[in-house]
Amino acid sequence: MTMTEVPSRDTQLDRIEASITQVLDRLTRMEERQNNHAGQIESQQVQISEMSVRLREIELSHAVASTMSSQQSKTLMGRWAVVGTTVLVLLGAVGSFVGNVLIQYFRGWS
Repeated sequence: MTMTEVPSRDTQLDRIEASITQVLDRLTRMEERQNNHAGQIESQQVQISEMSVRLREIELSHAVASTMSSQQSKTLMGRWAVVGTTVLVLLGAVGSFVGNVLIQYFRGWS
């Protein structure tokens, strides 16, 4: 072996070590980014879960309000039907009374 071969091997080993160090550094940074992304994804999953629960509560609240509104509308319509029927009965009674008064009045003239 000559003296020129030994430094070239050391230089080649130094380059290989430097390349390996660079690769390890890149892998470390990639792993850190991956861990960071995993944390962000987990945080977003928690937010989505919370929003899903809130949305479910809102949907239930809306369904209850809609049902109550429908029932109140039916009740109100029923009440107006009762009021209308009562008014018609009263008008019929008033008409009958007025009719009887007029009949008695005209009989008295005859």
